[in-house]
Amino acid sequence: MMLWRGARKRVFCKVDLAILMRTSISNRPETESSPRSTLSIPKWEDRTKTRDLQSNFLGRTAVWRFLFISFLICLGDAKGQDKPVSGANLPSQAASIWNLDSLSEPPLTYPADDMASPGVKAIFYEGLPFQGKPTRVFAWYGIPKLKPGQKAPAMVLVHGGGATAFADWVRLWVSRGYAAIAMDLCGSTPTLGADIARRHEWAGPPGWGGFGQMDWPQTDQWCYHAVADILLANSLIRSMPEVDPERVGITGISWGGYLTCIAAAIDHRFKFAVPVYGCGFLLDDTGFTDDVKLLGPENAVQWMTWWDPSSYLSQVTMPMLWVDGSNDTSYPLNALQKSYRLPSGLRTLAICCPKGPGCTIST
Repeated sequence: MMLWRGARKRVFCKVDLAILMRTSISNRPETESSPRSTLSIPKWEDRTKTRDLQSNFLGRTAVWRFLFISFLICLGDAKGQDKPVSGANLPSQAASIWNLDSLSEPPLTYPADDMASPGVKAIFYEGLPFQGKPTRVFAWYGIPKLKPGQKAPAMVLVHGGGATAFADWVRLWVSRGYAAIAMDLCGSTPTLGADIARRHEWAGPPGWGGFGQMDWPQTDQWCYHAVADILLANSLIRSMPEVDPERVGITGISWGGYLTCIAAAIDHRFKFAVPVYGCGFLLDDTGFTDDVKLLGPENAVQWMTWWDPSSYLSQVTMPMLWVDGSNDTSYPLNALQKSYRLPSGLRTLAICCPKGPGCTIST
């Protein structure tokens, strides 16, 4: 069986969690002399079914629980950057696009009194100006029950295309002992969905991809605001007294996975990142290649330079768990492979094969 085209043949074997706990961690580049270790686990639910069920995707799939917990166990003492976001520590391009020092400060928050859901709280937090006007970002957040003096790890949850902030997703992580925050990245609230015509009055730019916004100022484009809103969500939740700021991770699905790649590269306060169905190299026969090409040669190059994760992933040093499906046409394996190879930290890969042997994990 070939995990990647051109890769050496690898042996897949069923293992239990105890074996996985003993899996060694290596940051060596992928070569013939240093192949990744691999294992197989039960068949994953078809990606096409999970794409429209992002709100409960992570909770419904036992395989996800297995591989994510296994990933955390494999981290061991792996450490990310302890420094806050700082332009001095990052590529000049990222520092020139985002004011990283400003985004490391907790944003102002506002009540969302007309929104309610059991076990979580609804808020707006201050985003960046859009077309000269102030913006606010809607979010759900939750804190688990804690003992006196105890602090919880936290997760920043990034939704995918056509979706919004999910209270169920926050509740899922809270039930596992994590604080969590899920924000809407298209200027909507859950009751309004992602309909541009019905976005709330403090909305920033509409999504997704910002392909039709290349003639706008850079700071008015969707990708600029979406990444900034994620960094602000991180700054907000890690500032909460119940949260341990040294144990905050990020995960996102589809467009959320794409954004997770960029956020992980420029915000080294995250301790790990889990892009699910999302990567870079969008010009490489992905579901968005035509969108980029239609921009024209000059704008296509500019979009790829500013907004494609391939421009940033080499700066990722934290552990990453990559999850994708062999039948994913939006973020196919050729683009995932190139993306997966750029980070320098621990890389764990899970490829789900709906019509094949199941799901394979490679570290």
